[in-house]
Amino acid sequence: MDIKSLRYFLAVTEEGNITKAAKRLCIAQPPLSRQLQLLEEELGVVLFQRGKRRIQLTEEGYYLKRQAEEILALVEKTRSQLGQMGNSLCGQVSIGVVETCGGSILPDLAEGFHSQYPDVSFQIWSGNGDEVTDKLNRSLVDMAILREPFYIEQCESIFLRQEPWVAVMSRDHPLAGGADEIELSALGQEPLMISVRPSLQDEILNWFNEISEERKIFCYYNSVASVIPMVEHGTGIAISPESVKSFTSGRNLVYKKIIHPQHDSRLYLVRRRYQLPPAAAGAFWDYTKKKYCDKD
Repeated sequence: MDIKSLRYFLAVTEEGNITKAAKRLCIAQPPLSRQLQLLEEELGVVLFQRGKRRIQLTEEGYYLKRQAEEILALVEKTRSQLGQMGNSLCGQVSIGVVETCGGSILPDLAEGFHSQYPDVSFQIWSGNGDEVTDKLNRSLVDMAILREPFYIEQCESIFLRQEPWVAVMSRDHPLAGGADEIELSALGQEPLMISVRPSLQDEILNWFNEISEERKIFCYYNSVASVIPMVEHGTGIAISPESVKSFTSGRNLVYKKIIHPQHDSRLYLVRRRYQLPPAAAGAFWDYTKKKYCDKD
């Protein structure tokens, strides 16, 4: 199993068809089929279920796909870091971003940094908190924008900002009118959609325990974007940090800051401690630290 065979394998999984994958790779179909067969023989597993028009991954195939994506990402990152060693003003900064964080923070940071270092590019990995944390712990990204609480092995962090939690609901919802704030107790009997992350689940459920209020959890989400259509339809109310507005504004939604009590979420730029960063990533860290520490 080598890099070439993994690239061939991923091309087939993405195209879902060996003929299309062969055209994409600019090789003939028989050699590609043979490469896949050799890969299965080497690993001792069946990776594909072959159909007449489309192939599907087996459980073993899905596992290899996830691993191959990480391996090739690490290869590209290594190539980029080696390429920038001779010039500290070039290279790439790899950043993991939680969907409800990056839209409100990253554009300003990236624009300001790029004006100083125009030859540095960015690689952005987006996902939920657990996925981004895992990539940082595996050193697949240089740093990450994360929401507290986060659990990173021996990390250091830069506080970026804090923001309130909001209740996101349809404009047609009975609670949508009036002030742009809503008391937590008013949400107790509503079907709520909250994060699937255990740490955030506990935090939100404790809010209701503190005011001795019952709550109805309708749905747990790992990506708030996935439940926004249900919110617009009036199925329930999503609880999310306020930066959800950055990628859902303009839709049939109302955002109300949760008060009595008000709860806030804190955002950080995080990296692993004692890990020598590439020059571009180190420069970005220093730029962010200066920008945010100088505000205080």
